[in-house]
Amino acid sequence: MLRSRLFALPAAGLMAISLVSCGTVQVPAGADAADPTCADIVLGAPPEVLGMERSETSSQGTAAWGSGEETIVMRCGVTPPGPTTDLCTTLADANGVEIDWIVQELEGDGFLYTTYGREPAIDVSVPQAAAPDQPSGAALDLSQVISLNIEATDRCIGPGDAQ
Repeated sequence: MLRSRLFALPAAGLMAISLVSCGTVQVPAGADAADPTCADIVLGAPPEVLGMERSETSSQGTAAWGSGEETIVMRCGVTPPGPTTDLCTTLADANGVEIDWIVQELEGDGFLYTTYGREPAIDVSVPQAAAPDQPSGAALDLSQVISLNIEATDRCIGPGDAQ
């Protein structure tokens, strides 16, 4: 009888560990996620984005907020975008901090915001369920930490703009 209880104890411990890890958001790391600036970005990221609390992630240089289909994911160290014909817009937060973002629609309802003119680059995926009325709010919530850690070296321009 004692022997069977001894084997049950490690099994119970493994179940507890797997239950704890169930809440981890699986996120692929960006190619340059090991850049020291990404550590500063992740450590300085806000505890809430769009009113959702921060969640654990599986990879270096990443952060997430929310759960399930409403999970907002930030990845630092993604490949910096070059010139593009995709929508590039400047978003300014309530404090006037401006960040340029390339905005792409994701399959399955959502948007991907990728910083433009900053290295390392950051992308933020925002499912439609997380922000049906204002998905750019997630990018705006991250403006402060991005501007404090990564200087802009380029800006969005349109066909008629001079550089």
